[in-house]
Amino acid sequence: MIMQTHNGRAVARLAHRSLRSNRMRSLIIVCAIVLTTLLITSVFTMAFSINRSMEQTQMRTAGSDFHGSFKYLTPDEADKLAEHSSIKEYGRAVLVGWAANEAFRGSRVEIDQVDENSAKHSFIRFDEGGLPVGEDEIVLSTWTLDLLGVPHQLGAKVNLDMEIDGKRMSKTFRLSGYYEADQYLAVSGMAFVSEAFVQEDLSGIDPKQTRDTGSYVNTTRLDVLFYNSYGIEDKIKKVLSDTGMNADYGVNWAYASVGIFEDPVNILPFVGLILITMLSGYLLIYNIFHISVVRDIKFYGLVKTIGTTPRQVRKTITIQANRLYLIALPIGLLLGYGIGLWLTPMMNAFSTQQEVASYSASPLIFVAAALFSYLTVRIAASKPGRTAARISPIEAVRYTGLNDTGRKITKRSTNGAKLSRMALANVLRHKKKLVLMLASLSLSLILFSIIYTVIGSLNVDKYLSTFISGDLVVKEKPAAGEARGAAGTTAVTEEIAKALAAVDGVESVDKVYFQSEKLKIDENIKQVLEPMAESEDPRRPFFTSILNSGIVWLQLHGIGPGWYDVVLKDDIVSGTFDREKFATGDYVLITETLLDGNKDLYASYYQPGDKIKLDGMDKEYKIMAVLNPDALYAAGTQFYTSGGFKVFFPAEEFARAIEHPGILSATIHADPAKLGQVEQTVRALVDSDPNLMMKSREDYKQEMNGFIRVFRTIGYGLSLIIALIGILNYVNTVITGIISRRNEFAILESVGMTRKQLKKTLMYEGLYGIILVGVIAGTVGLYLTYLVAKGIADNLAFTVFNMSVWPIATSVPLLVVISLAVTLAAYRWLSKATIVERLREAE
Repeated sequence: MIMQTHNGRAVARLAHRSLRSNRMRSLIIVCAIVLTTLLITSVFTMAFSINRSMEQTQMRTAGSDFHGSFKYLTPDEADKLAEHSSIKEYGRAVLVGWAANEAFRGSRVEIDQVDENSAKHSFIRFDEGGLPVGEDEIVLSTWTLDLLGVPHQLGAKVNLDMEIDGKRMSKTFRLSGYYEADQYLAVSGMAFVSEAFVQEDLSGIDPKQTRDTGSYVNTTRLDVLFYNSYGIEDKIKKVLSDTGMNADYGVNWAYASVGIFEDPVNILPFVGLILITMLSGYLLIYNIFHISVVRDIKFYGLVKTIGTTPRQVRKTITIQANRLYLIALPIGLLLGYGIGLWLTPMMNAFSTQQEVASYSASPLIFVAAALFSYLTVRIAASKPGRTAARISPIEAVRYTGLNDTGRKITKRSTNGAKLSRMALANVLRHKKKLVLMLASLSLSLILFSIIYTVIGSLNVDKYLSTFISGDLVVKEKPAAGEARGAAGTTAVTEEIAKALAAVDGVESVDKVYFQSEKLKIDENIKQVLEPMAESEDPRRPFFTSILNSGIVWLQLHGIGPGWYDVVLKDDIVSGTFDREKFATGDYVLITETLLDGNKDLYASYYQPGDKIKLDGMDKEYKIMAVLNPDALYAAGTQFYTSGGFKVFFPAEEFARAIEHPGILSATIHADPAKLGQVEQTVRALVDSDPNLMMKSREDYKQEMNGFIRVFRTIGYGLSLIIALIGILNYVNTVITGIISRRNEFAILESVGMTRKQLKKTLMYEGLYGIILVGVIAGTVGLYLTYLVAKGIADNLAFTVFNMSVWPIATSVPLLVVISLAVTLAAYRWLSKATIVERLREAE
């Protein structure tokens, strides 16, 4: 029969007094837990805040913050779905048609009738007025009003041409409200008419028939909000199943549940940071507990002789770990959250689009950080706890932490023992401590090497060539809600280009012309799109709708000679670029078509040598080369047309073939000696026109330098904290190693070893450890640096991979200095006690 004893307080008191008697060790563990918790909390804070920012930004791009929508419904079907108990809130929108004014050429403006809830959740914030009520009232965004030339004034007349179910009609509306289109909203605009208009003008259109024909006019879209955003698609399917309906639906991809956390690629950086942090913290905390158990093993043997059970010994170490964790946790959480908030705007700077700044204070941040930190502490303390619990009182007297079961080897020497060999034997004798120390220091060196190499691969010239080809660029200032070039590009005129060319010090001006144009779908295009249409989801007939329309939209560009050098070999998918032949005006360059952005799937409708003839042009052109979609990014519109592609002509040929083409930008090449004067004159010219903007090569260079500063701050900060954990681990290993071997050193001194020789031996041991770190970092570390840094650099837009050995080469001497300083400090502490005192201590 086993008797249960209530000695929990005694065990807790024993753990507490053990902590108090080892305050330095406890302080180091607390520091390790703080650093580990700090890093994990900051990573979670950045992940949650960036995800929230992305959600807010993408919701504006998607058009609403509804979780999903049921599409192409009749009014009765919408009523039935809206009654489902899982739907918290909903809004309705009826598709009326499309605006067909000439001013909207190249921009799709959809006409809908929406309710108040739909407008609210679609980020519609009225500058004046509200949703229309009367049959002749309408709401437009400010940029659509500008395209139509209508003043921002309630009651203003709006002459609108509309395409409704394949028929054209024109109507004069009164402006009942207008709103500033958010710059993050989708490019296509919106016009809102009243319910009275729908009842009056669409009463003869059956939504079931338009659903079958594919025009979808007068069908209802029911946008819904559930009680949370988890499993949106499953909830939509359940609503359909419960109501017995079969309807098309859409899921708002802006939410994390269908966005960042569904694609493993998006979360890998954060998972990697958490794992590296946990590994670093584990190495330090485990090493400290392991060494402390080895040092106190006689104590645990003694308490076992008075009846302490193995479970109670293990519980003693667990209580110590828990108490130190509770002390460190709030400090780490607060510091980590603050650092995470500080770094979030910097991380958002890596995005290719400006994001809505949004910070998360989700309880999950602190719960997850606390949990991961606790797991690190418990895993690190569990093995030393089991070691102390298994040791018997007799074994504890002789326990050193080494495996003494192997056959001992006696070494003979005719010249006496050499200190260097003795030191090497000592280093290799403590294999477990050696591996932990090497892993911790090597990890920080490798991480620093990777970050340094990636930063060193950032190439300013490549960045500049992506945005500017000369010294200054003058272009149209984009309106809110509008992509570059979408409004007709009329701000930069031929007169302005001539004025720029006339500025003293300007050597040349390269104009980029732009025109949006339709291309009839031919056999080449069908061969690419038809297989995509056959395999796509019939509820989302993207490619089918393009084929049914019979056209794809092209972005036609005319580029000046200064842009020819920007066509890089890496940009050419097939064919070659010959600037002399291109300048003749008989050739064009085309880009691939982006078919699936999620899968990075591209295709080209045409190949080099094919000929292409566009409506309105008097001759056909031979395709010289096919480029990737991002080629000539700085020269182009910097947006993509669905299923379409870009065509580049020589500027002179484009101006001849197209009547009154718009000018996208004018790039200035200036005399270097007069660049400052030219910039002042051009800036004065640009400032006189509110629709123009100017950026210099230096402006873009400063942007790149800011990007590099952000990368350095985050990367080197992370490296520094992990390096600090590694150094703490090393310092703790050296100091506690010397302390635990006091008896051994006393015996060596008693048989003739001098203090100078002992000091020299300890210094050799430290140097051997650093040499081993250098060997690991210089072999495995460089290999990992190459693999990881090259992978990162290849996926960043403005990098040219540049392998560097300097981080490791310069860090090793620094570690040597730290090693010598720590060893000498520990030796001085050791030498304070006499040999007799140390020998007596062991008895």
